[in-house]
Amino acid sequence: MAVEEYYRLIKQVYQNTKRGDSTQLLGSVLSVADDLGLDRALAYLGQCVTEKRLAWLDENLDRMVQTEDPLLNGYRLFYESYLGLSTPRDGEIVEHTGKKMVTRWWNRCSTLEACRELNLDTREICKKAYHSPVQAFLSRVNPKLRFERNYQALRPHSAYCEEIILLDE
Repeated sequence: MAVEEYYRLIKQVYQNTKRGDSTQLLGSVLSVADDLGLDRALAYLGQCVTEKRLAWLDENLDRMVQTEDPLLNGYRLFYESYLGLSTPRDGEIVEHTGKKMVTRWWNRCSTLEACRELNLDTREICKKAYHSPVQAFLSRVNPKLRFERNYQALRPHSAYCEEIILLDE
């Protein structure tokens, strides 16, 4: 199978995966990884996630009310509007300064559930498939926003997933 066909296969499975069920999706990525390698297969998944998130942002950004705080804008657009998360139900903001916002999340996560079921390490899957799509989303909101994730504080290795939005100069 040609490399482009692997991407199309992952994209098709991604588009057809019901929100909240990542087991089939990651299973398909693993089957492609047998031929391509896991890093490349996860990069293709990350590309699909990025495309979907940026398309959503293109449709919705103009309708969103923005504040003078770029960190709060990125947080609200990504976590609240796009992911549908809220505090204190799903997590908490543990730090919010002019340059940094740290959140901890304990919401239901289909990627976490799929990783448990498929015996995958969330640290690897989240870093290789889901980190850059968050960065792309936040950069579209404001080019000075930078996303980081504390991979030492990531479920199931921790009680929560800690994520950081930084404002660069």
